[in-house]
Amino acid sequence: MHSKFGFLSYEISHIIRQRFNKAAEPIGFTHAQWRALVHLSENKNCRQIDLAEILEIKPITLVKQIDLLEESGMVVRNKDMDDRRAYRLSITDKAHTVMEELWKIADAVEIEVLAALSEEERRLMTSLLDRVKNSLATDSS
Repeated sequence: MHSKFGFLSYEISHIIRQRFNKAAEPIGFTHAQWRALVHLSENKNCRQIDLAEILEIKPITLVKQIDLLEESGMVVRNKDMDDRRAYRLSITDKAHTVMEELWKIADAVEIEVLAALSEEERRLMTSLLDRVKNSLATDSS
């Protein structure tokens, strides 16, 4: 029997991103931008290169996302005082307001995606996935 976990997790993640993007389209945001904002809110004054590493994307990919977020008034780039080649990123008050709406969209998508499971099954699955993620994060350190 072949392993299906990797395939299924990718497919489910893809469906979640598609549904999120469709729901967030009217307010002009994508799942990738929301993800950047979430991690920026958790990593205050983060260097742009460090955020790319956290998001596990190439710095050039992040630059495009940050350009859009900066243009929309969600993110501010500040020169790094210790490294003039680097930028530090911070989110604006406007971003916090938009993030509340994006979290509502994410919650609604999650409810829709997990509708086939009971509340107990959802809690168990989330707990198990957290354990797998934490284990992988520990192993890669």
